[in-house]
Amino acid sequence: MTAPQLKSSIWADALIRRARLAGAFAYVCHHGDDTAGMVAIKVSHMNGCAVLWLPERDEHYNRIWVAQSPEPQSEEDIDNWIRQTRKHDPDLWVIEIEDKKGRPFLLENERAS
Repeated sequence: MTAPQLKSSIWADALIRRARLAGAFAYVCHHGDDTAGMVAIKVSHMNGCAVLWLPERDEHYNRIWVAQSPEPQSEEDIDNWIRQTRKHDPDLWVIEIEDKKGRPFLLENERAS
């Protein structure tokens, strides 16, 4: 059984607040469904490269966050993926974090792909 999840809007606000308190700049690029929209996190290294983090479920059905590549990718490639995904999933949230250290500020488990 999965643990109860916060509404997407509350979770997104908390992530943004956590990033800002740590000195990063974070904002909502695309506002999805307030209740249950999937959240994608783009972490910009502020040098033209970024890492895209997406939620998945582990073997116990707990939410984990997975970096979609082991190394930063071009922001243009990530933006294209976001644009294409939003065409068929308008409920998708996209949060961008600008942090030279590349920190995603996630409290849940994180894993590189």
